[in-house]
Amino acid sequence: MSEKIKLSQRVALTKRLIGEALLKMLETRNINKISIRELCQIAGVNRTTFYNHYGSQYDVLNEIAKTYIQSTSFTVINDIEAGKNIDECLSGILQYIKENVEFAKLVLDLKNYDLISHITISLPQFDSMVIKHLPDNLDLEEKKAIASYVQYGIVRLIKEWILSDCLKSPEEEAKLILKIAGRTIGNR
Repeated sequence: MSEKIKLSQRVALTKRLIGEALLKMLETRNINKISIRELCQIAGVNRTTFYNHYGSQYDVLNEIAKTYIQSTSFTVINDIEAGKNIDECLSGILQYIKENVEFAKLVLDLKNYDLISHITISLPQFDSMVIKHLPDNLDLEEKKAIASYVQYGIVRLIKEWILSDCLKSPEEEAKLILKIAGRTIGNR
């Protein structure tokens, strides 16, 4: 095995250990109360190693959440752009969220992470996808406002679904989201 592959595997293992330790600690306390020293101790890495990869515990959480967002939101956008059925795409993502509901609840806790801001930053193509489906008689400012409204509304519906322990099936929630978003986009 090449030295480069070994190094890459070691970095991945170190980041995974740090991430798992942070998630474990976040189950019982706010991120503001987590020290790097204690995080490194639980992860089994030294502080120098930690600082080779991260600047703070917030950086670790941001990386974990970014990966989570990519596993959910980016998949939907890419699948839709590839022409896949939107109902199935959204239902699949909601199923993934349901299977990882404890993590989803953790990142929804605004004391730990502002999920809505990160989704907005991470998904600029969402706006363009919504804008593309709006009537031509609207100006760009109106289209951007509608896209933002739809995005925040969808995130809010998903947040409420998660906090209700995903009582509705992913398919039912997807239908509700698409019905509301479709009405918002279509009623222009």
